[in-house]
Amino acid sequence: MSLPRFLVAPAALSGPHAVLTGAQLRHLRARRLRTGSKLVLADGAGRQRCGVVICVDRHQAVIQMANDESAQRDSPLHLTLAQALLKSDKLDWVIEKGTELGVSEFVLFSCERTVSRPAGDRSARWTRLAHSAAQQCQRSRLPSITGPVSFEDVILHRREALRLLFWEQAQPEGLTEAHRQHPDTSSVLAVIGPEGGFSTADAQRAAAAGLQLVGLGPRILRAETAAVAAVSVCQLLWGDLGQSSPGAGGRPGLLKA
Repeated sequence: MSLPRFLVAPAALSGPHAVLTGAQLRHLRARRLRTGSKLVLADGAGRQRCGVVICVDRHQAVIQMANDESAQRDSPLHLTLAQALLKSDKLDWVIEKGTELGVSEFVLFSCERTVSRPAGDRSARWTRLAHSAAQQCQRSRLPSITGPVSFEDVILHRREALRLLFWEQAQPEGLTEAHRQHPDTSSVLAVIGPEGGFSTADAQRAAAAGLQLVGLGPRILRAETAAVAAVSVCQLLWGDLGQSSPGAGGRPGLLKA
């Protein structure tokens, strides 16, 4: 059974002991951990260590750190999800589920058919959602969240090795061709449109900027469904989804021409 995981400040992993207070202490109590319970502390930047609770009271829990580092659970694929702005609840859901599926970066943007914009600054809420999801699914790294930016910023300034724009009007063999051309890529940009989808002009500008236009099958998906489907497909083809152990190189042969 996997050990409970807690995200802490990097300095907490440097010494022989760490102290949990506040929200992390409440989480420890909710998990019914007590003296002698084992857990994992991670700093959200890739470093993590196992530990044992040696003291817990109303104000704090003291953790004795072990020398070994626990297994990494982050994908070898650096996956950037560029998501057009959606209604607040849908965008929250995309960030939460994208974090669970191993997204490395979220880039939020507006385009021609964007109709929803966050009410006020929701960056703190998105960070909390990503933090909670990363802790739940035992990731060692927290995804970054940037934006909103313009559509042009996404298609002109991102430099991932493989850049994909998911569009319902794309040719059905688009993903097959992308996988054939880039079977072992280590970084992917997946661009998903708003509730109304990308316009033809958006798709043409993306193609002119060098993005490959790909689809997700014959059905028209909701924007938030398309985001999760696109992330899952990218992790399956180039990441670690379905693999018994992490490793670069994708899974050749899953798509047949």
